This record gives sequence, structure tokens and C-alpha cells, in this order.
Amino acid sequence: MVIVNPVGSGGSPRGSETENLNDSRDSVMSMELPSHIDTDAVTWSTFDCRGGRLTLPESGVSLLIPEGAIPRGKTEEIYMAVCRDDKDRPKLSEKQTILSPIVLCGPTGMVLNKPIVLSMQHCASMRQGGWQLSICSSNTPLEMPPHWQCAVTLGQETINTQIYTQIDATHCHVMTEQLQRYALIGEPVSQGRAVKILRLAAFAPSLPPSMDFSIRVYVVEDTPDALEIPFQDGGHNLCLTIEDLNNGWRSKLAANYQEIPFRHIWSGNQNNLHCSFSLELVERVPEAIRCKIQVYQKAILSNRQVLKINTNFKEPPTCSSPVANTLKGRSSTVTSATNSSSGVSSVVAVDNSQPSRLPSQIRQQLCMMLDTPCARGNDWRMLAQALTVDRYINYFATKSSPTEHILDLWEAVHREDTAVTDLMNILRVMGRLDAAAVLEKDIGSWL
Repeated sequence: MVIVNPVGSGGSPRGSETENLNDSRDSVMSMELPSHIDTDAVTWSTFDCRGGRLTLPESGVSLLIPEGAIPRGKTEEIYMAVCRDDKDRPKLSEKQTILSPIVLCGPTGMVLNKPIVLSMQHCASMRQGGWQLSICSSNTPLEMPPHWQCAVTLGQETINTQIYTQIDATHCHVMTEQLQRYALIGEPVSQGRAVKILRLAAFAPSLPPSMDFSIRVYVVEDTPDALEIPFQDGGHNLCLTIEDLNNGWRSKLAANYQEIPFRHIWSGNQNNLHCSFSLELVERVPEAIRCKIQVYQKAILSNRQVLKINTNFKEPPTCSSPVANTLKGRSSTVTSATNSSSGVSSVVAVDNSQPSRLPSQIRQQLCMMLDTPCARGNDWRMLAQALTVDRYINYFATKSSPTEHILDLWEAVHREDTAVTDLMNILRVMGRLDAAAVLEKDIGSWL
């Protein structure tokens, strides 16, 4: 089900400027989306100069349209979709691997006053390091197979680089003025060992079996909150064994063991990568099937994980959506499901919170104060450093208001309730009591 926010800003239309806003639900069918895009993996809304947010929480992606990105007096219908079809995925070299969902933003060709911020959950383990990361993009017409190109490799930006990418432990944030397809790609650095996090989900029929029973284990990259396993570069296959099977059943596999080749997982060319364990009935029909599936990478046993299967045929299925039932939460107990799906849950929502944490007048005052260079350096440059968005600070230096763009990125990254208070404390630590006072003065009326 798609839940649509009638106004992208999260509020009700006010004044003549927004009187002509149309409900997105009435016009979304006119969008030129690719025919193979799942309708439950799309979210959209109508936005004006106030901006707003779109989110697909179960896929770990969101899109922030900052205040002022859309020209005053205009309204635009903007959509965001997760592309799950294999033909949408970039063709990669043997060393490269996909680290994020494939996200399509549109409509393509829209002219924006300033960058939007696309946030995607990634599966690169940043603690181990060892990654060379790139943003790939495609502006190929939507009904054609996408032609992908490298938009930027982190650490190799130049003054002419048109996008800015911020990576944290779990998310990749892309500032861009182009609405098109995007994906995060990684490859191991020289002499390094890169690690990505795989997500595992087991599926099994909920109806009582006759003679055979099949358990499928899916390996996915971009699903939040499923059981995870570190998967290291180096060529070792992923191994799965079925153990502790209860009486009445036996595995059809002589060794109770399967492998998924390393290259099938690392290349990321398949969305529905999985293996199956087929069981056969050897006694009377039992009331349940219980077993464990051990999952590990060959030669790296320290990363072993266990999926616990417990299917009771006397109990009715607890959820009509198998994906939502099995991938919600990081529990290792897997309930029964009626069928398989594409590997991600597609519950769609729109973030109805206030689109901007800072009112326009507050942002304007902060920009006037911090854009001006200070001898002490406690201006927008120190703010970028304090917010850890100074990886390539020249991107902001080329903007007419560096502070404005830094605050837009701050809006996308920091969604916690204490974000504004934390920003105020950062300004105090910077020695900018004047800027902190701007926040503190009116904090009661809008926080």
C-alpha cells in the first residue's frame, strides 16, 4: 500500500501559492515510470518551494528536497523508486560490488535551484575499511536498459565534480541537482580486504506438506534489519548447512551442505540470489519442522551466523506478507511464510514530519553570520568540520552560500529529536555565541 502525503512539505496548503496543488495520487499514473518498476516500491508527492521528504523506510532510502530547491511560485511532482529488476543493475568488473539499492529519482530533466539529498542505506563495513567507493549514475531514458557511468569516486573529486557524497557507518548521502538513477559501488583498495554485510532471510511454506518440504535462504544486500553476515573480499564461497532437523524429516542432500559461489554474490548481478534445502517425509506427518541453518564464508568461520527455523503447521500464518514477517527485526528465529518475494519489504511511507528543522528566517540569519570568513576560522568551514561533512570542503566553497548547503545536508543526515539542540551546542563550542543565540532565542516557538 502506498501512503501519499498530499503536500510534500508535510503541511496543509496555505495561501494562493499552493492553492493549485493536486493530490499526487491523481497524477502519478501520468509519470513515465519504467513498466517493470514495482508499484509498491515507489513513493511520490507534490512539492513547492518549502520542500519536503520522501521515504521508502523498508528499503532504507529517502529523498530530501530542501527549502528553495523548487522555484517560488512553482509546484513539482517528484517520485522515488527502488529498482529491483536485474536488468537495472550496473554491469561490474570482477572486483566491484553493489553496496546500496538501485534508486531512481524523477522526473528526469527537472531544473532545480539547488541540490536535493538522496540518502541510501549501504552494506559496506566501514570499520574494516579497505573500500574504494564510487557513485554510479544513469540518465538513460527510463524504458531502455540503463547505461551506467561513474559520477564520482570518493577522494578523487575536483572543482568540477557536480555531486557531493557523504558516507557514514550505515548510509550514503548524495547531494545532486540531477534526478536520475543512482547506486553506490565499491571495490577493494590495493592490498586491502573489503567487507560487505549480507542480509539473510529464510522462506518456507506455511501449509502442511504432503511428502516434500522446501526451505529457501535468500542473500540480499539492501534490506534493513534482517540477520546479517560479514562477507569478505577474497574469493571464498558462502557455505550453508542444515542441522538439528527434527524427527520425521531428512534432507535430500547427502551432505546437508550447499555453497553459493563468491562471484555470484560479489558481482551483485542477481537480486533473487538464494539456495534451497529440500526435505522429504520419512515418518508420519509431524506437527512442525524445526532445524538450524548455519551460514558462513569458507575459511572465515568467525563470521558464522545461524538461522533458526520453527514452522508449526497447526498455527495459522501470522502475517499475510512473507517478507515483512521474516525480515522485520534482527531476530534469528524465522517464522513460516507462504511464498518468496524479491528480497525486500515494500511498505511505503511518506515522512510527515516538518520538512525543515529550521524556519526560513533562522536559516537566513545563520547563513549571513557563518558565510562571512572569520580570521579564527570559526565560520562555515569549522561548521562543516564539526558536522564531519568536510571530506571535500571545496564543494561547499564553490556555492554562493556554503552554510546553506551544509545545513541542507545536516537536515538529511540528522533526523534525531535532539538535532537542533546539538547544532546549537556545536555553535557554542565553535565560539559562535551569536549564531547559537539565534537558535536559542526562538527555540521555544518552533522546536
